[in-house]
Amino acid sequence: MSERDEFFDRAERQKLERDFFAEAEQIFDGLTADLTALEAGLGRDGASPAVVNRMFRGVHSLKGLSGSLGIDDVSALAHAVETVMDRLRLAPERLDAATLDALHDGVDQLSRLVRDRRAGGRGGRPIAALVERLRSVGGAGAEGTPAPGAASAGALLRRLDLDAGLRAALSEHEEGRLEAHLRAGRPVRLVRLRLPPEGFDEPLRSVVAWLGERAEILSTIPESVTGEEARFAILTAGAEPIEPSAAPLAGLEASVRICALLDDGPGPSAGSEAVNGDDELRGLSDTLRVPVARLDQLLSQTGDLGIACGAVAAAARRLREAHPGDRLAADLDRQAGRLLPRLAALQRATLEARLVPFEQLFARLTRMVARAARSAGKEVDLHTMGGDTEIDKAVSDELAAPLLHLLRNGLDHGLEPPAERLAARKPRRGRLVLCAFRRGGRVLLEVSDDGRGIDPAAVRAAAERRGLLPPGAPLTSAEVVELIFRPGFSTASTVSEGSGRGVGLDAVGAALRRLKGTIEPRTIAGQGTTFTLSVPLSLSLVRALIVVAGGRRFAIPLGDIRENLRLDPARLRGSAGKAESYDRPGGSLPLVRLRTLFGAADGAPAAAGLYAVIASAGGRDLGIVIDGFAGQQEIVVKPIGAWARELPGISGATDLGDATAVLVLDPESLPPGGARAGAA
Repeated sequence: MSERDEFFDRAERQKLERDFFAEAEQIFDGLTADLTALEAGLGRDGASPAVVNRMFRGVHSLKGLSGSLGIDDVSALAHAVETVMDRLRLAPERLDAATLDALHDGVDQLSRLVRDRRAGGRGGRPIAALVERLRSVGGAGAEGTPAPGAASAGALLRRLDLDAGLRAALSEHEEGRLEAHLRAGRPVRLVRLRLPPEGFDEPLRSVVAWLGERAEILSTIPESVTGEEARFAILTAGAEPIEPSAAPLAGLEASVRICALLDDGPGPSAGSEAVNGDDELRGLSDTLRVPVARLDQLLSQTGDLGIACGAVAAAARRLREAHPGDRLAADLDRQAGRLLPRLAALQRATLEARLVPFEQLFARLTRMVARAARSAGKEVDLHTMGGDTEIDKAVSDELAAPLLHLLRNGLDHGLEPPAERLAARKPRRGRLVLCAFRRGGRVLLEVSDDGRGIDPAAVRAAAERRGLLPPGAPLTSAEVVELIFRPGFSTASTVSEGSGRGVGLDAVGAALRRLKGTIEPRTIAGQGTTFTLSVPLSLSLVRALIVVAGGRRFAIPLGDIRENLRLDPARLRGSAGKAESYDRPGGSLPLVRLRTLFGAADGAPAAAGLYAVIASAGGRDLGIVIDGFAGQQEIVVKPIGAWARELPGISGATDLGDATAVLVLDPESLPPGGARAGAA
């Protein structure tokens, strides 16, 4: 094979793998929602046949996709999960806690395997024990147990007006389900689709999901997949009518007919099938799968374009000022000025393309909470609101772990066991609420429980016991509650799967600081606790305060700023560039001088002209000493080169529209005292 052929083979495989990861993510989102539905049915009505069938199809698709790419561990584990789902299809009443736990573990391990592969790994996670466990649940040896009425294709099935080719494609289980519906008198419908050969999976999945809400999907059979067309037959059973003119069938070449029993009349013939549309060249989906890296590249290019446009605008302005009577210069300046707001709109549109709704994250958290509650022996309902609120995907991914920590904390420490709740005249089932909403350029999330609340006395005792607080230290109740975010803090007397190791809320606080966010607890004894999180909509597009120090401009994200302060020279302590602080009623405020830190002009200007921007950094306040303010502006934060990454207190750079690069400060990593970092 030539180098050229090898290159194209590698490129083709990379494309297939990208498609696989995107498809797998959608499959896992669906499995998460379905496992949550199975949790709700446990001990009540048993497994819903529609949910089981949907999960079976999802896992089956994952097995086929991974097998085609040679990802053997994913394919093998998916097969084991698929086997359990097939047993439940035969006997939904066999769903029990052991089976559900095994399915949870199977889906979680599949997700880890796919994530490992996406990160460049080549497998290696042990799956043998989990595969064996999956084989033992759901009714051992159930694979060969037919569903009621499925021992053979009986007389009813032989009389069904169904093509011989389609009948031959049915499995024993599908034949059994089909005959069961016929015995119950439910109509059996055959839906046929003709789709373009490329991209048929999206409309097919949409149609199958829509049909699954109205009937049981007995089988989806590919009749023909060629370079010219893709034909599928979908066999359903259910009483609700299915109209070919209804979305999502509308616009597709689709037909629907009832498969009658031949002794009861011929029924509609193939020639009388209702057909919709013949516009085969029309696109079938209004969405695109775009890698986040490509959006990042586009954002970087718009930033470079902004610098170029800023330079053009500055040159046009200078030309107009040099030739005030020149109409061409004036027109050039006016047109250049129009470029900048349009460019800002382009940058915003690029960033908004990265926004994702919370609903997918909320679904995953709901499943995990349901399982954790069952393991802890507690009864709880998790209510989510604001799932359609959008946030940057990078921020959403980073929020997953903190939100899970807070929900587990509420489950373990906040919510009481059922007997204790009844004794306190509360509903037997506990209540957790997770909601999200937008406020300006930030997103607020609230995690609430209706449990016992946080006991300040218990928090103080635990902090003193662990050496985090001197005995008898004077603190208000609110200050005591803040101790729960200290490293190593825990009130748990025993270590469980979800608590007692002293890493939960400390990790939450650290994650929020990395996201330039905040967290605030509110608690009422006996009524519950609410944690309010505030995070920026995006880490790339932020509202910033533009400050001046040593003749240079810097940008400080507004989310990091608590207040601005004009300095009184009489209250300065220490010397500029060293351990310098400022006396204020709330205590000593450490200071850092930007002009010293970044090698601007040596020596401080007159103290009467000094200001300090007070920012929150690492759980403490820090005064950033500046010479003045240049206004506020929405900025696009761009990464910086390796040479600048080692400078303390820098998170990136931005352009303010005048072709000048400005450093964006990170107060979290600014060193108090202002040790010189070199020229910026």
